[in-house]
Amino acid sequence: QAFVSMRPMPPLRQLLACRPCCSLSRSSSPHIIKTSLPVSPKLQSFSSSMLSASSHCDSLRGLRKSAVQAARLLHQRKHAPSSASGAIFPLVTSIPKPAAQHARYQRRLDLVSTKSSGLHTGAEQENQVLEQLKNVIDPDLNQDIVTLGFVQKLVIQDGVVSFDLVLTTPACPVKDKFKKDCTDLVMQLPWVKEVKLTLSSQHRPGGGNQRTETSQTGLKDVKRIIAVSSAKGGVGKSTVAVNLAFSIAKLGGKVGLFDADIYGPSLPTMVGVENPRVVRSQRNQDRIAPLEFEGVKLMSYGFTAKAREGHASIMRGPMVASTVHQLLAFTEWDELDYLVLDFPPGTGDIQLTICQQVNIDGAVIVTTPQKLSFVDVVRGIEMFDTLNVPIVALVENMSYFDCSCGKRHFPFGEGHSQRISDQYGTPSAVVLPIHSSLSASSDSGTPFAVREAVVDEATPKALREGFGTLASNVVQELSRIGAGGFEAPIVEFDEASKKIIVRPVQGDAVEWTCQQLREMCQAAKSPPPCTESTAPQAITPKGRYAVEVQWNDHHVSIFPYKVLKAGPEE
Repeated sequence: QAFVSMRPMPPLRQLLACRPCCSLSRSSSPHIIKTSLPVSPKLQSFSSSMLSASSHCDSLRGLRKSAVQAARLLHQRKHAPSSASGAIFPLVTSIPKPAAQHARYQRRLDLVSTKSSGLHTGAEQENQVLEQLKNVIDPDLNQDIVTLGFVQKLVIQDGVVSFDLVLTTPACPVKDKFKKDCTDLVMQLPWVKEVKLTLSSQHRPGGGNQRTETSQTGLKDVKRIIAVSSAKGGVGKSTVAVNLAFSIAKLGGKVGLFDADIYGPSLPTMVGVENPRVVRSQRNQDRIAPLEFEGVKLMSYGFTAKAREGHASIMRGPMVASTVHQLLAFTEWDELDYLVLDFPPGTGDIQLTICQQVNIDGAVIVTTPQKLSFVDVVRGIEMFDTLNVPIVALVENMSYFDCSCGKRHFPFGEGHSQRISDQYGTPSAVVLPIHSSLSASSDSGTPFAVREAVVDEATPKALREGFGTLASNVVQELSRIGAGGFEAPIVEFDEASKKIIVRPVQGDAVEWTCQQLREMCQAAKSPPPCTESTAPQAITPKGRYAVEVQWNDHHVSIFPYKVLKAGPEE
């Protein structure tokens, strides 16, 4: 007889279901199976081989097959010589553990097999994906997208990597590049079969950070508010405001456009809306329903019945402020990513009324190259500085025109917008040329940014790309400001060393002597000579990007932070 010894095993009825050729029966021990067959020395060797082979059995099916083959071989040895001693040789083989233990054992085998084949566990795969994505840097915030928390809902299953890329704004101008870079980097991992990336944007509380009760106004779902101002009429401010709004909409944002000019509304002429009537909102009878053109929501005093009938707007200051407030705050704007406000010229009641009702997230200044416009623009910048509104872009409109002879002409002079940008440290200066296609688009009721796809090749490239560049710069700068991506350095005067110390948030401190700093002054009035007693009397921030230095000789200088952080030229 031969005995098959087993460790804890499944019920014997499962093993008996193998139906071997020899008869098997239960013994008194639940772990012993007997078979009455003579055993030869060769069978002893065979049983040893079975013992070695059984250690490699991974599943119950393979073990059963081995047991059946062994029983059949034993049965076929009809002429095998009997053992002289008649000893019973134990044929030992290994049987899998019960089902639950076997499953755990199989998982351990799978883990070992995975490591040996170069694959990794879920946590290791996740870390590899995140390390790859750290190579994607946000150009505005100068940090990788993982550190900024843009990568969310990361799921890895069977080689398919899925995650959300949550950007600061749905109108992010580099979102397509982000998507391509993320996909390419993750696909470089050898075990990745597919990348599923979903673009979305961060939820930002609406209301435009209003100072009034948001639940009573239509601005409660507006996320960002942009003011377009010129402080001087006739510079093309409304043209810039309209095309900026439609250019941001092309980037993927939900946009609204508000014409705040009561005396001379231009929106009805520049945007040809069918049936331009101001009516009550169907959802809320206390609100005004905005008009819409190409997905952009519109509101202007020019759409009211009195204005459409051609009546002049004869109002005093308080009435104008009240009318602007009603049109702005009680229009049912719904959810908007950006609301563009087309300010009237000047720095009067309307501008102050709007800025008192809502916090403007950023202002775009529009100017023309001549010196007269430059002087008025400086006043506009001073107004927004007083109201703590950051300047996010500067536009020099009607800068030049290209003659058919190939020569470029500057009818209003050149260089003043760059001078403003250098003096106040504004982050973007966009130059737009003079061309008939721009004015033709405005007169036809279809904004140039909407007609851009059908504009002929004769249109200057600077004009075709100008509004798109402006929209991208504005969106990026607002995202940087909203995410705290800009922190002003500390500028102070050290009495002991007689030096101006600039301490940036990151990096080493920079030192300026009074002589060195005075030489960098770009004020309209040339500074008097700097003496040994010349020193700053007061240093105060000038807006978000510059600092004002009042000297003890009564001269006043303005220095952008980027100049101060760069340090004196060697």
